Amino acid sequence: MARYRRQAGFTLVELLVVIAIIGVLVAILLPAVQAAREASRRTQCRNNLHQIGIALHNYHDTHQMFPPGWIGVTNYQPDVNGYSGLAWSSLILPQIEQAMAAYQAKVKNGAPPPVVKAPPLSLNVPITDPADATMQPYVIPIYRCPSDTGPETVSIVQDPSKTTNPNLPMTFATSNYLGSFGATSYETCPYAANVGDCGMNATALKQYQLSLGVFQLNSRVTLGDVHDGATNTMMVGERRTNLTTNPQILGMWLGAPPGGTQSYGRVLGSSDQPPNDLANSFQAYSSYHGSTVNILLVDGSVQTVNNSVDMKLWQGTATIRQQDDNVVFGAN
Repeated sequence: MARYRRQAGFTLVELLVVIAIIGVLVAILLPAVQAAREASRRTQCRNNLHQIGIALHNYHDTHQMFPPGWIGVTNYQPDVNGYSGLAWSSLILPQIEQAMAAYQAKVKNGAPPPVVKAPPLSLNVPITDPADATMQPYVIPIYRCPSDTGPETVSIVQDPSKTTNPNLPMTFATSNYLGSFGATSYETCPYAANVGDCGMNATALKQYQLSLGVFQLNSRVTLGDVHDGATNTMMVGERRTNLTTNPQILGMWLGAPPGGTQSYGRVLGSSDQPPNDLANSFQAYSSYHGSTVNILLVDGSVQTVNNSVDMKLWQGTATIRQQDDNVVFGAN
């Protein structure tokens, strides 16, 4: 009589145990893998800011000043919604080695690229001019934080309270990096040079001007103007995409579209709110790096700031003349 031999294999119970063990291992390892990936993206974000810092200092070496926050002029007078709207981030295209790409975007079909050293963007027409239709949605990788998976373009519509711009709505490439307007809200007063501007008396005007940062309307800030010290003063910070707000929080690198919603807020940020502000203020700095944001200081170093930062220090870091910084960041 043939002897019965049990065939080798897994029972159903054994198979379920193996699957359960694999599931537990995946649950343990997946957060570690995701954390490692985010650490890599955060490092790339810091490197982007570092490269922007080098570009800004190269611009300063060439022009003996940092670029203006944004350009706005009407009838030879400063105007927050005037022409051309070009921002600091578009004026440093040559310094971030994006000049040739910008020029080629402007060259007509069949024409050779020009051999020049300045951006092709005109100061005499608004950035919403159809002549710049190729540049407007042009995505520049160094202006995108890899942790932010938001859209690469933003549609800017007309702000009903501003002078009508017939070219709006229009689509522009987005950016996660903003110049520092200062410690005051540009929504309250984007520009004040004289008593009476924004309804200010002499005392209020002085305090307003002391609260300003590196970048404002038509500004010409030099290293010598940074009285608070280059190692104490913020120059650029990051802002994350937020599609749940109205208007949606999306920055851009080209400039402040004349007549557009949150026009200069697309290129500048303010430290009047804490990092990763829970109220989702448009002007606040924010990121997808957990409870921190990365900032670029005037000395070219990049620092990470926690949401719990002391507000006096946070606001003091954004000003250039207040002389109110009581903590010095460590150099990186």
